[in-house]
Amino acid sequence: MKFFAALLLSMSFSYTALAQSVVVDVVLNPMGDFKAKTSDVKGEAVVNGDSVSASNIVVNLKGLKTGVELRDKHTQKHLGTDKFPDAVLVSATGKGGKGTGKIKIRGIEKDIAGVYKVDGKTLKAKFKLTLSDFGIEDINYMGVGVEDEVTLNVSVPVKP
Repeated sequence: MKFFAALLLSMSFSYTALAQSVVVDVVLNPMGDFKAKTSDVKGEAVVNGDSVSASNIVVNLKGLKTGVELRDKHTQKHLGTDKFPDAVLVSATGKGGKGTGKIKIRGIEKDIAGVYKVDGKTLKAKFKLTLSDFGIEDINYMGVGVEDEVTLNVSVPVKP
C-alpha cells in the first residue's frame, strides 16, 4: 500500500542478484505490521573509500509482495502501478554512513536521507518515507489503516 512507495528509495544494484532487495516495513493502525519485499531492482552503486554514490536505480513496484494476495492487489492499486510501475532513486550520495538523495515515486520527486553500511560487497541502507509526500493517502481496509511513515531497508551489491 503506501509503504510500497518507499521501496523506490532503494539503492539496489545489479551486480549480485541475491543481494538486491528492498524491504518496506509498514505499520498498521490500530495495530499490526507487515513487510513488502522485492528483488526486482536494476542499477549499481559505486563505493570509493568511505563515500558512496548511485543514480537511476529502478525498482519495479509491480514486483512487491506482502505475503497476502489481496493485500498485494490493494498495494498495486494505491501505488498506481498501472500508470507508475517503477520507483526511481534519481541520485544519491553518502559519506561516513549517512546519505542523501532524490527519489521519484508516482511521478513525484522528493529528497530523502538515511544511513548505510558497506558490509563486504553489499551496501545496506535504511531510510524513512512519508507516503503522503507521494500522494498516497488514506489507505484503510476493514478498519485497519497504513501509517503515513514507512521504513525502507535496502540491501544491494556494490560495484567493485
